[in-house]
Amino acid sequence: MSKLVSIGEVLIDFQSVGTGSLKHIQQFIKNAGGAPANVCVQAAKLGQKAIYLTQVGDDGFGEFLIEELQNTGVDTSYIKKSKQYHTSLAFVSYKEDGEREFSFYRANAADLYFTKEDFKEVTFEQGDILEFGSVALKTEASREVHLDLIQRARQKDALICFDPNIRLNLWENHKELKEVILEYITYADIIKFSEDELFYLTDTNQIEEGMEQFKHQDKIFLITLGSAGAILYRNGCRIEVKGFKVKAVDTTGAGDSFFGGLISMLLKKGSQAKNLTLQEYQPMVEFACKCGAYTTTGFGAMKAMGNEKEIESVGK
Repeated sequence: MSKLVSIGEVLIDFQSVGTGSLKHIQQFIKNAGGAPANVCVQAAKLGQKAIYLTQVGDDGFGEFLIEELQNTGVDTSYIKKSKQYHTSLAFVSYKEDGEREFSFYRANAADLYFTKEDFKEVTFEQGDILEFGSVALKTEASREVHLDLIQRARQKDALICFDPNIRLNLWENHKELKEVILEYITYADIIKFSEDELFYLTDTNQIEEGMEQFKHQDKIFLITLGSAGAILYRNGCRIEVKGFKVKAVDTTGAGDSFFGGLISMLLKKGSQAKNLTLQEYQPMVEFACKCGAYTTTGFGAMKAMGNEKEIESVGK
């Protein structure tokens, strides 16, 4: 059975009770979060073998996160605990217009300082998938680990999936952030952008114009459009999938659920996943859109993600 190996941040999302600015919110609810962790959870909820690689602080928050991942079926045997660094925290408030305000506490985040030695026993086979984002690429130490895993996955002909998941307020140097993302795009087979992330990386405000800058790369590019659906590009060709109407209450983790759903479908293809046609991707992207839509119907990312039966009910 093919497996997903995700690496990156895992953190406590303190989500506001009610709407307003962080300045005025008085109460928060504690949930597990972190984009690659969310992707891993969605794949696990869809019955896939999913392993998460990270490091948390040796504290109650870290223990909570490990238990939350375990409860969803994620393999946490490679998660390390650090006495030197801390578990990441994020505070999120929801405004009346649906926008979110974030404040991150990651100055000494444990998930920025894992080492190659921590994950030396992780193995890959053909048909496996390695997935990661940009948040945990901020330090040289973490980049070395990512590159090592990418190289080892490549040697076994595993797929590499990258979600930039741009968080500008986590990087003091935005030029460095853009350079790092553009570098790691070259290592990946499948890349997922939101519309806004594509515009940021390409200094454009049109999807087609932005994608022109990547047309020379033989890769799968996915552009998520929120409730409007998604577009897949490959070698100048594209397919577009419409979104699904649901009663959305919280969009947290919808893009991660989308990516986890697509990756789950790719894992089912095993070693054939690298040879799929655009036509074969169509129903897979539709399913991924259903995953993202379903997640918006509940509060919190991981808790709101559905299993296959629940997700297939979307649109019916």
